[in-house]
Amino acid sequence: MNAEPTGNPLVTRLSRYLRTDLTPDAIAGLNVAVMGVPQAMAYAMIAGVEPVLGIYTAIITAAIAAALGSSNHLVTGPTNALCMVLLSLTAPIVELHSIPPLEIILLLTFMAGVFQIGFAALRLGSIIRYVSNSVVIGFTAGAGILIALNQLKNVLGVNVEASRSYEVLFETIKQLPNTNGYELTLGAVTAVMIVVIPKFNRKIPASLVAIVAVGIVSYLLGWHEIDRALRVQVVRDIGPTSGGLPAMVIPQLVRNPDFDLIGQLSAGALAIAILGSIEAASISRAVAASTGQRLNFTREFAAQGLAKVVGSFFSCFAGSGSFTRTAVCYKSGGRTRMAAVFSAFWTLVALLLLGEVANYIPTAALAGLLVVIAYSMIDKKRLKMTWRSGRGSQFVLVGTLASTLILPLQYAVFTGVFLSIVVLLRTTGKIDLTQLVQRGSGFEEVPFRLAAPSPVVTVNMEGALYFAAADDLDYEMLRCVTPQTRVFVLRMKRLRAVGGTAMAMLEHFWEILREQGIHLVVCGIEDELSEVMTGSGLRRQIGEQNIFYADNRLFQSTELALARAWSIVELERRLGLTVLAPNDDPEQTVVTAGDLMSTSCIRFGNQHQIREALWLMSELQKHTKSASPEPLFLQSRDGKLAAELSPWRILQALNAGVDKARARDLSDEALGEALRRDFGRSINSIARADIEKLPTGARLTPLLEAAVWHDLQVLPICDEDGRISGLISQESLLRGLDSVLNDREAKSEETP
Repeated sequence: MNAEPTGNPLVTRLSRYLRTDLTPDAIAGLNVAVMGVPQAMAYAMIAGVEPVLGIYTAIITAAIAAALGSSNHLVTGPTNALCMVLLSLTAPIVELHSIPPLEIILLLTFMAGVFQIGFAALRLGSIIRYVSNSVVIGFTAGAGILIALNQLKNVLGVNVEASRSYEVLFETIKQLPNTNGYELTLGAVTAVMIVVIPKFNRKIPASLVAIVAVGIVSYLLGWHEIDRALRVQVVRDIGPTSGGLPAMVIPQLVRNPDFDLIGQLSAGALAIAILGSIEAASISRAVAASTGQRLNFTREFAAQGLAKVVGSFFSCFAGSGSFTRTAVCYKSGGRTRMAAVFSAFWTLVALLLLGEVANYIPTAALAGLLVVIAYSMIDKKRLKMTWRSGRGSQFVLVGTLASTLILPLQYAVFTGVFLSIVVLLRTTGKIDLTQLVQRGSGFEEVPFRLAAPSPVVTVNMEGALYFAAADDLDYEMLRCVTPQTRVFVLRMKRLRAVGGTAMAMLEHFWEILREQGIHLVVCGIEDELSEVMTGSGLRRQIGEQNIFYADNRLFQSTELALARAWSIVELERRLGLTVLAPNDDPEQTVVTAGDLMSTSCIRFGNQHQIREALWLMSELQKHTKSASPEPLFLQSRDGKLAAELSPWRILQALNAGVDKARARDLSDEALGEALRRDFGRSINSIARADIEKLPTGARLTPLLEAAVWHDLQVLPICDEDGRISGLISQESLLRGLDSVLNDREAKSEETP
């Protein structure tokens, strides 16, 4: 057994890394480089720069971001969306100023890095979580469409001078007669190979194999040297690739800043910083969800920003976390941040050894790769899932996608973020109000304004009670006040972000209730809310006797508040007059449903399935001494008695799907499969709805009639609003009969 080195912790960690993590990281980095080199060159074409700059970015940016970042698997480098933004920002500036496009891109990269470093300095890492994932999905899909439109000209081998997406499409269609057949063939074959190869073996680097194969064929056939009209364009025609890294040079526009130009580019650089931060955060968070790693987004933003700033000194354009390269790193067994560093190292080795060879790669082959990537960016599965996630997600998705196709891309990013924040504010700007009804030793939650009228109204308030949510909330809560209401109990256990506006609203609500002679009792008050109430003076106005504080026992403060509320009601009742009803005879024994019922009962919603009801009945049977399981009484969404479901009805429903002719020959396993087919049926469709709603004041006669005529083993007893208050069993009903009979016999014996 190898002894663990002792002494210097750094030496210990290095020794452990060399022994356990070095080989997996090196292999994972190699896999990322094999897949990433052709991607990096293709992405550089999207940005409108020499393909070799994509390789520089995959080396410098990846190494710095990995060394300084927090994610063990995030691989930084060129990304399709950011490259599309760079092209969108650079094209109009080049038309207005006689400045090389690369210098503008390097300035944008430097500025975006400074913005990200600023995000880290202000500790804005946690803010990214408030940007909806729909923004990234919509923007990525839109960028994929734009990339495909812009690369069609390279696949077809035609010259298109246009910048707007619809102009590019129209001009490309006009140029179809001038299509270069050789380049179209190379682009189409590359795309087909990239799609088909993984279907046979996913371990083969399809992109690299396709581009190398197509490049060799084109070179051997001499298509890069033939007549100008049919000549195939290769990488060296855009910019020659040499086997080495560029020297460190401060970009011209950073060394001699043009502040007017910086002002024009600031919004675009901010958009790049925001989009890059969202990409890095979402990708690293997705992988961390599988590995269990805790991420530091502030550190990640600083690393991404420094990678851009330093990279701009080595002719690197803005990069960010790459989903495909990160996924390859994780699935290849990468364990630490050194895996991404190794990917940069292997990319450098490829550049040094094969840099000259890369000059002969046809640009049509790279364009074919980009068309496939563009198609994969339109993730139909994630689009469908987002679309089905609600109107808010649909609103953000459609808005971001449309703005990506119509507006300049930097504004599309801002539009998506703005729409995401609007949806967030709409969601959090509404407090969730429900009513609580005490049932025996527990509570039943009822939709707001659907509880039965009562002297005590109990409202449960949840959500963020900031200024937007507090607006008109006092008038909303008054809607559940009835002429019977004497005390309003307000449970505030789950409130967040309570401020001055909320206190002003509660004070106004208290004043309105006081004018109507209604008492306000509050409960579930936690320390933060107590401090705000004390500072605002509301605590003194409400009165300490009407405030109940939360503790670790659930609903403890609510129970105390209700005890206080009912004591207020009882006190007011004592101050009034009690009138005896004409038919009441204090000497006569009267047995009512309230005397016989048990408040301990199971209330089950009628929206469930048969399998859920069957499971509940089975669990109840395990904990009861009854020979036969009791039926379930079902409630509607507003808590009212809806139907009765007996075990026999469940058995009948399950057996309906069994073939009677073959039932005797079925094994237990086959019978179980046949019965399980109806597990998903709604219990509402098989339950018995003709149930009489008996009040707590019902006497023995209607109770006996209901039990006999409806053949019920258990009678449900309801309150004034039709909600179950308790149950009466057959034994309890017989006990009531016995009480009446004994009382009658006793009175007959006393009569002379």
